[in-house]
Amino acid sequence: MLALGGGVAATAQASPPQHLTVGSAETAQPTDMQSFLTGVITDVDRYWTRTFAAAGLDEPRVTYHWLQPGETASSACGDLGAGAAAYCPADDTIYISAQFAQNIHDGALDHALPGSSAGYGRTFGDFAVAYIVAHEYGHQVQHELGLYDRHGGRVPTSAFELQADCYAGTWAHSAATEHRLDDGDVQEAIDAALAVGDFDAANPAHHGTPEQRAQAWATGFESGDPAACSLSGWIHPS
Repeated sequence: MLALGGGVAATAQASPPQHLTVGSAETAQPTDMQSFLTGVITDVDRYWTRTFAAAGLDEPRVTYHWLQPGETASSACGDLGAGAAAYCPADDTIYISAQFAQNIHDGALDHALPGSSAGYGRTFGDFAVAYIVAHEYGHQVQHELGLYDRHGGRVPTSAFELQADCYAGTWAHSAATEHRLDDGDVQEAIDAALAVGDFDAANPAHHGTPEQRAQAWATGFESGDPAACSLSGWIHPS
């Protein structure tokens, strides 16, 4: 169970997640999905704020919006609805549908995702949801570091996606070193990374194969060092 313990701003009921301790064991734990999403992004934000400060960088800033059931959000990147899990650099906002997150938590999307429908991994549990949140925050880190401005259009989409997976792994490493993960949490993240991988390498929107996505997350988790997530390392992953 991830124990949740803020710099992020919100713009926004389901069964409570059961494993990841958010913040610390003494912190009151979330009781519904929207609260859990808020707890995780606050936790991830704290990690990156510390990491940026150690590197002499300004504190990262981002807004988040948790979509309620039936809601459509008009973002600067287009309309987002029930399946939303995205970072929009044009308005510097992370959008996640609470119902989508609940479906991930409950394992309801196992045959709807490209990897899981082909027999790779599955999505189930609170740390699968945490992986999604940390991945989207990873895109915000890329924005903060100016990687989109410097490399956008010249580096394949998959490299940005795999780097965001790697960044998500470094946050998970920090939670593990603070003894805030339960047995099974790491496997939940790896299974989720496998499940969301796709096989359409010819598509400009290709996000990476299941194996590549799981390996990217594991690289971040095992190293605990964002420097191990260099964008160039994911341009032609093995």
